[in-house]
Amino acid sequence: MIKYSYKLQKLGFYIALSATVFLLSIAALTAQTTAGNASFNFLNLPYSPKASSLGGINISSMHPDLGLGMTNPSLLHPQMDGQMFIGSKPYFAGIQQYNLFGVKYFEVKNITTGWGVHYLDYGNIPMTDVAGNELGMMHPNDYAVQFSAATNYIENFRIGSTLKFIHSNYGIYKSSGVAMDIGLTYLSPTKLSQASILVSNMGTQISTTGTKQQLPFNIILGWTKKLAYAPIQFSITADRLSVWNHSYFDAGYANTYGSSPASSLQNVFNHLTLGTEWFIGDQVDLNIGYNFVRRYDLNVYNQSNGLNGFSTGLGWKLDRLQIQYANSFFQTNTHHQFSVTYQLKKQN
Repeated sequence: MIKYSYKLQKLGFYIALSATVFLLSIAALTAQTTAGNASFNFLNLPYSPKASSLGGINISSMHPDLGLGMTNPSLLHPQMDGQMFIGSKPYFAGIQQYNLFGVKYFEVKNITTGWGVHYLDYGNIPMTDVAGNELGMMHPNDYAVQFSAATNYIENFRIGSTLKFIHSNYGIYKSSGVAMDIGLTYLSPTKLSQASILVSNMGTQISTTGTKQQLPFNIILGWTKKLAYAPIQFSITADRLSVWNHSYFDAGYANTYGSSPASSLQNVFNHLTLGTEWFIGDQVDLNIGYNFVRRYDLNVYNQSNGLNGFSTGLGWKLDRLQIQYANSFFQTNTHHQFSVTYQLKKQN
């Protein structure tokens, strides 16, 4: 009888949490802007090389990765206890992205907690007036500080949530905000497939120099399938599900070169990202991803568009150290990302 009552309590909690997520999602959907018009868009950048190598986003991979866990908190797992993640990603003109994460597991409560800092540094930029006169230098940057927690809910389900404080500093223009993410992950009894849903960036600006804007709210679905007799798993991720058409379209460019807006079928594919992970023993993994909307946005008329949308990566795992590398293709340019994960606490 006590066991039955406990199950009812857990079921009631699950229903209440699901209703809360649904209501928050509906509230956010009613206030959404179109693609690119939200504030704090740096939150959409992939935190880890694993995510970058799988097309820029993945919330369902069955290969433990702290960077993925800080994107989707329901992927945080007790086996990450004591891990420390440090990552760097250089962009053009000296712009740098830095990520720092850590995990602590509380066995008595069966809760895995994580903390993280995401920092985007734009370097030194001249500050000018409307006439172009230099007024000095500014050092613009974005950062988010987050705290996450995850636990088993019912059999084969994990649930997690993240709270974030966000700040942007662009010279005299500053903005702060708070946001929340909620993720739910289901692992099949065979452990050969895993599905996740993530509702991210539910929140608001709490201060701003200019007009108040919406946060980059996102609803993401992900599914990963692992082959039973081969060390390979495949993922498909659908994101930005709150906006039907989130691709970039320049009407002036279209009139000049005769291009047209994305078709309905193209809009469907523009929500999808594909990823493949190939594991060579217990130490090495090779990854490849394809992001449909990235290729669509970057393809230029009458130019070689090469590997736009593709990304690749490599992971190397030692006893207590894991090194990851990824690159993403943008026209003739390649963006590289690196990370090191160290196990501070030796696992049994």
